[in-house]
Amino acid sequence: MNSVFKENDPATFLARELRPEARLVLCCTRTEVSTEIAGEIKSLAALPLDWEFLCASADKHRVTQLLFRNLSAVAPASIPADIRSRLRHQFYVNAGSNLKLAHALIDLLQKFRAAAIPVIPFKGSILANGTYGKLALRQNYDVDLFIREQDIEESKRLLVAEDYALDENFDRAERFWSAVKDVEIDLHWAFTPRYFHHSVDFDQLFAGTREESLLEDRVRTFSAEDFLLILCLQVVKDCWERQQQLEHLSKVCDIAEHLRANPDINWPRMAERARMDGLERIFHIGLIMAHELLGANLPVEIKDTIGSDTRARKCAKNMCRLIFTEADTLSPLDNPYFSLGLRFRQLRFYLGIRERYRERLMHLGEIFNVYKLVRT
Repeated sequence: MNSVFKENDPATFLARELRPEARLVLCCTRTEVSTEIAGEIKSLAALPLDWEFLCASADKHRVTQLLFRNLSAVAPASIPADIRSRLRHQFYVNAGSNLKLAHALIDLLQKFRAAAIPVIPFKGSILANGTYGKLALRQNYDVDLFIREQDIEESKRLLVAEDYALDENFDRAERFWSAVKDVEIDLHWAFTPRYFHHSVDFDQLFAGTREESLLEDRVRTFSAEDFLLILCLQVVKDCWERQQQLEHLSKVCDIAEHLRANPDINWPRMAERARMDGLERIFHIGLIMAHELLGANLPVEIKDTIGSDTRARKCAKNMCRLIFTEADTLSPLDNPYFSLGLRFRQLRFYLGIRERYRERLMHLGEIFNVYKLVRT
């Protein structure tokens, strides 16, 4: 694998740092396994592994489906019988859950269409079916819907009428739960909290949507270019919210698989869109992680561009190293909003991933507001 990093950086800097169980998880986190990767899977699976740690890592990063599928195909004799039975059970339980969520999505989209509420489904079943190629290969836990801010109240009334109850409020998103259907719905009208200072134009995104097939129905989702930028934003945003520790390798896999499934991405348009939205460095970080961790193919010109982005390379390297940390610092703080230490660590990371002075100054202002609240 050719690295986008400079020659004085190790090409596969994780290979010599990760324990074999983590390397095996990485090798299995893909829908297409090359001859070279298959050989690595066989070699790693033959080692005296800590299979409990391996299963726990795959579960934490939501890649158990791919782990079971690829291990079973490449090195079935190396899997202990009890581990094989456990992974098979998890695989089919997840597959059944994914099918249920896909049906729930189709049903809700029909209701939104009948109510004339424009909506864009994303992540979840959309990625599993259209990007991974099979609903069973991605672990889904909810249904994500993107709506206009002006349609929030009407959308909430629709969900309540369908037996969904408001479960939790987030910043520019709300979670609904149906005990009857055993389904969770996440309603979004932005892709980041307000403090991330990123706004979106729903109408522009909706105008660029494309049709995909799902359970013999047709659904509209984001264009390949818009979806890629959203996936890169999700990786960096979630990492930042969790003190620079990425909980799910699956988010990086989403980017790598999206690149594999969409070889005709308009890269000039993609780069221009990222620049116009002030997300160029975030875009670079997502691509670097997908390339370095999972071998995602990138055009030569894109490799050259992101290879010269020193800050993006530094952030991506730190995020990649932390992705398999054994230290559990993901537990929520009692009151994280008033943790100045956490806020200043976030600020340092934030200043490294945004290139516009406007966003940097806006976030500095927020840190100052937090400080004033603490003082009072």
